[in-house]
Amino acid sequence: MPRPWKNGGGVTRDIAVYPEGAGDADFLWRASIATIAAAGPFSAFPGIDRALMLLDGELVVKIGEAAHRLRPGSAALHFVGEATVSAAPVGESCTVLNIMARRGTYSATLDRWRAARATAANSLLLVAAGSAGITVDQARFDLSASDALFIDRPAGLSLSIDGPVIVAEIFHAAADQFVQ
Repeated sequence: MPRPWKNGGGVTRDIAVYPEGAGDADFLWRASIATIAAAGPFSAFPGIDRALMLLDGELVVKIGEAAHRLRPGSAALHFVGEATVSAAPVGESCTVLNIMARRGTYSATLDRWRAARATAANSLLLVAAGSAGITVDQARFDLSASDALFIDRPAGLSLSIDGPVIVAEIFHAAADQFVQ
C-alpha cells in the first residue's frame, strides 16, 4: 500500500519491514519501492544506513556535493541517513528500490544477480528486474518485474536464479560499511 514519504515529497510502497508493522521510528530494516516524479530532497533518517538502486528511468542523485547519474544497470548507491541527499529524475519519473538498515543492528547491500551466489547474509530479499524464476530447495517461484521474494536464513539452502534480480543481502549486527 502506498504511503507518504517522511518529508511529504512523494510516496513509497513497502516491500518488507522488520519487525513487521514497525514505523519510521522503530524499524530495524526496511525495503521499499518509490517513484520519484520531481526534483527534491530525501528525508533525513539519522542512525540509518541506506542503499538505493534504480529500477527504471534515469536519475541524478546528489549526496553532499557529489552528483551521481543513475542509468539502467547502474550500481547501487550506499549512503548514511544523516547525509544531505536530493534527487532529480532525468526526463520522466523514475522508480527506485530503497533499503534502509538501522546502523549497528543491521546492514544491507544491493547488487544485481543473474545467478545464485554464496552469501553470508542472514536474509535475502530478491526483487525481479524482469521475468525471473527462483528455485529455493525444490520450490519454484515465478516472478514478474518488481515482484519480491524474501528468504530468511539462506545458508544451506539450494538457490537457483533464472533471470535478472536485484538482491538485498541483509546482515545482522554487521560492521558499518557505508561512506558519508
